[in-house]
Amino acid sequence: MISRQMEVFMQVVESKSFNQAAKELLITPASVMKHMNNLENELDVTLFNRNSQGITLTSAGKSFYKDSKKIADFAQEAVTRAQNIEKNEGINIRIGSSLLDPSSVFTKLWHPYQIKYPQYKFDIVPFEDNHKKILSVFSKLGEKIDIIIGSFNSNSMHQHASYLPLGNYEYCIAVPKSHPLASKKVLSLNDLHNETLMMVKYGDSPVIDKFHDMLSQKHPEIEVKGTEYYYDINTFNKCEQTGTLLLTLDEWENVHPGLVTIPLDQNYKISYGIIYAKHPSEKVKKFIKIVKDEGSLNCKK
Repeated sequence: MISRQMEVFMQVVESKSFNQAAKELLITPASVMKHMNNLENELDVTLFNRNSQGITLTSAGKSFYKDSKKIADFAQEAVTRAQNIEKNEGINIRIGSSLLDPSSVFTKLWHPYQIKYPQYKFDIVPFEDNHKKILSVFSKLGEKIDIIIGSFNSNSMHQHASYLPLGNYEYCIAVPKSHPLASKKVLSLNDLHNETLMMVKYGDSPVIDKFHDMLSQKHPEIEVKGTEYYYDINTFNKCEQTGTLLLTLDEWENVHPGLVTIPLDQNYKISYGIIYAKHPSEKVKKFIKIVKDEGSLNCKK
C-alpha cells in the first residue's frame, strides 16, 4: 500500500544499515542505495548522514520516518477496514448446477474452509444438461453463472472457458438393472467382451480418444458405439432402454434409477475441476487464486 521507496527507507532506518536492509528485503545493497538516492532526489531532502562509521538520520530524515510510520499504519488500517466490510457484506459466487455437473461436488470440498473465508457466499444457479447447448453455457460464463464444477477434457470446451483441476473421477460402467452383468461389484474389460459399450465418440477428447485406442487394440471384442461429445440425460435413457452398457463416471452413479454404476477393476480416471470464464471478473480471479493457494482444497485424486 505504500511506495517501494518508502518501504525500503523504513527498513533501512529499522535495520540501521543498507546491507542489513538488503538482507531483510531480499535485494542487493546497491539496489537499496539506489532507492534511497532516488528518494532523496525526489524529495529534495537529505535523509541520511553517511560516513565511514555507517548511517544516521538527519533531522529531516527523523521527521520523514515518523510520518512514514503513520502513513504505513494508516494504510494497513485502511486495508483491514476494507477486508472487514467485504467479509460482512459477502462476495457471491454463482455456481451452475445440473444433474451431471452438480454444485454439491464443490460445496462439500469448500465446507472446511467456510470459517476461514466467511466472506464467500454461494448462489446455486440451475442449468440444463443438453449436448447441443452446453458450449453456449460455457461461453457465457460470467453472465449468470460464475463457475461450474465438472469434467473438462474436450478440445472444444477449452476454446470457450478456463479450467482449474481439482481431482479425478473414476471410469465406471453403467449397466441396465436387467442386464446379466448388473449383479457384479466390479467389472473388468474382459467382462465387456461381446457387449455393446456406448461412450463419447472419437475426436474431441484426448483422454477419451486414448481409451478408444486402447479398446480397439486390446479389446476388439467390445463393440464401441459413439455418442455425442457431451452426455445428457437422454444418453442414460438410451442406455437403459436399449440394454446397452455406457462408459460413465463414479460421480454419476445416481443419475438414472434404471442403471447400476459398477467400477472398473483398473485405474482409469478423468480430471474434473472448476470451469470458469476465459476472461473472469476480479472476484472470480480472486476466488480461483484462493482455491489454488489451498492446494485445490485437498480434494480426491
